[in-house]
Amino acid sequence: MSGKFIYMQFAIMLFASSSAYGEIGYFLQDTTTDKNIKLSEVEISRRFNPVKIVPGKLSYQVSKNTVGSSGNVLELLRKMPGVTILPNGKISLNGQAGVQLLIDGKTNFIDGENLINFLSSMPASYLDIVELITQPDAGMDANGDARFINLKRAIRSSNGINVLLSTNAEQGIYNRNYHTITVAANMHKLNISNTYSYANGIDLINVNSARYLSNAINTGNNTLRLDMDAIRKKKYSNHYYNGTLDYRPNDKIKMGTYLLLSDQERTKEETVGSAFFYSRPLADSTIATSNGLRHHFKNFSTGVHFIVQFRAGSKWENYLDRQQVKQTETQHQLLDKFIEDGAPGSLEQQLRGETGGKVDITTMQSKYMLEIQPNIAVSFGGKFTQVGMRTNSFYQEANNKNWQKRPDLINAFDHEERLKALFMQARYNPSDLLQVDLGLRYEDAAFNSSTANGQGIDLTIVRAYRNFFPNLTMTYALENKQKLSVNYHRRVNRPNFKDLSPFIEVNDPYLYEKGNPALKPEFVNNMEFTWLFKDFYSLQLFYSLRQDAISKSYNLDDYKRTVVMPMNLKHASSIGLRVNATSISPTQNWNIQVNGNLIYKYFEWVTANDVHRNRQLTPALQVQSNIKLPFKVNLDVNCFWNGATADGQATMASLWSANSGLRKTFLQDKFTLYIYANDLFKTNRPKIIFNSDFMEGKYRESYDSRAVGINLSYRLHRGKKSNLKSDHANDRLEENNRINY
Repeated sequence: MSGKFIYMQFAIMLFASSSAYGEIGYFLQDTTTDKNIKLSEVEISRRFNPVKIVPGKLSYQVSKNTVGSSGNVLELLRKMPGVTILPNGKISLNGQAGVQLLIDGKTNFIDGENLINFLSSMPASYLDIVELITQPDAGMDANGDARFINLKRAIRSSNGINVLLSTNAEQGIYNRNYHTITVAANMHKLNISNTYSYANGIDLINVNSARYLSNAINTGNNTLRLDMDAIRKKKYSNHYYNGTLDYRPNDKIKMGTYLLLSDQERTKEETVGSAFFYSRPLADSTIATSNGLRHHFKNFSTGVHFIVQFRAGSKWENYLDRQQVKQTETQHQLLDKFIEDGAPGSLEQQLRGETGGKVDITTMQSKYMLEIQPNIAVSFGGKFTQVGMRTNSFYQEANNKNWQKRPDLINAFDHEERLKALFMQARYNPSDLLQVDLGLRYEDAAFNSSTANGQGIDLTIVRAYRNFFPNLTMTYALENKQKLSVNYHRRVNRPNFKDLSPFIEVNDPYLYEKGNPALKPEFVNNMEFTWLFKDFYSLQLFYSLRQDAISKSYNLDDYKRTVVMPMNLKHASSIGLRVNATSISPTQNWNIQVNGNLIYKYFEWVTANDVHRNRQLTPALQVQSNIKLPFKVNLDVNCFWNGATADGQATMASLWSANSGLRKTFLQDKFTLYIYANDLFKTNRPKIIFNSDFMEGKYRESYDSRAVGINLSYRLHRGKKSNLKSDHANDRLEENNRINY
């Protein structure tokens, strides 16, 4: 995308924002959720439930709930029913990993720590609805484990200018800050929005691990134990800008464009102490390692959409999106080794390296929706996605300041993807009680990966897949507002860019982490049976069978180094029970939401020496409580507990946490004060237990997660109040067809 086009988009959006202000006037918009109407001596109070459940989807209306007072989307998602996000970027929904994050219905290709930083840069107030989806239709990408989190942006309906100012300060061991400003200008035919946010702070992670290494585990005196303690201090600074422009020349045509820029920098300072125990209670030798890492991540996204409404129930949607991601890393590692009596056992060693990469993604889609009869509707279309990725790494090692190349750490990796898809989804209501949804998606995927390393080993992998992905849902309405639903759908999990890249991340001389270019895609078959009551309560029985499941593996190389990399398992399956209750009210001013899961997981994989199995029955519970106190004060309490969980070759120990917050509004709900405390008992400390042929161990992380914070936000509207159009509230389908980070 040329620089001139970027500057032109900036100019158009900023000029339109300044000129969209029409007639002079002031209007104080009332955003109160509970409305009191006084008629003589009678007072009527109306309660709004922000959560709605339909088979396969839970919708949470952020703009109508106190949870939207959180400063950024990361904290907002952590309060969603059944959602768990670890600091390493791993997202779980209903106790299961493999979640795909969508933004306005579009796939987000960012993951890991970059995703955490990205979500922490996005203002929560920019969202209207969060959808938790477990039964996707054929119009959605087949990639993913059928667990989606869809973030829908808010729609400003009042003519004139809307301004939101928000600032957030949080204090744990270290402090973190977040600031945002949003300016939205609306006219009769033109809508413009500009959002800028800035976040900075320091994260702290303490890591403790113990690994037992041998030619055969549990062989007495031949077992080597390696203990590692690390302190990782990460400083970060994130900039985020999002501008959108939508134009509606008439009631039948809509068009628009957007521009997104994200710039993230983080610096990691790490000190590592490693101790080796071999056939004795005291350490035979120790290693002191210091790591310095600087990471720079840039994300540029832009696109256009064009929508035509031919007649009632007939619509044609088109969009084109372009995303470019760049990242660079520099690392400097210093190592000192000591023998038993504390004397130097070897010369000082240093390692320094540079890695860089760029990913370009182009997406085009066309979709047509048609209501044939009141009880029959169909949609069909096609999508094309092209991905180009190029990464490289270069490392040097010095013994006594004599620098030499490290051929085993030097890599160049190229990866290309082309994905062509055709899809059709149909809805049929043979009666008022029965609804049948049937869909089919065809995907033609081609992959070309090539890697070359400093040892002269080149590898090229060419793969092509042509697959059908069907889905079927049958819903039957019973008496007393009850529904029964059965669903089947097939999915695929393609390896992400980090899993494929052969880059080696050197945590210390005995712990490496890298990708696997030979990974195969994972195919998933899912079934769900749902009982639904009043759109607020649900009970689900589900089963999932995974072919070539992707999971992390823990192995030893020839130098007794632990190498963590993804691999395909022989078998993976899960079966479970899930319950959702979104409206439990012990009193008029107290509302409780409950999400509970009971899941049995089974994994099996084959190594050179044995067949391994990992199975676990896992309970999980999340409770959210909101209490309305006097003087328009709201108290929020959020707690979750996950039992021990099987995760491929590893087992996650039980984990729980509790958060709370107080919210108060002033000035006719224009000004909001939110005070909160996260991880009150400092229990959010993930622990992993793993084993393989020649190694077993445990790994625990402790984060700076116990913190108190304050969020201040102010909303301002200037202009004339407009009448809402009849189709505006239901006009979500168009809004979903934009990558709008």
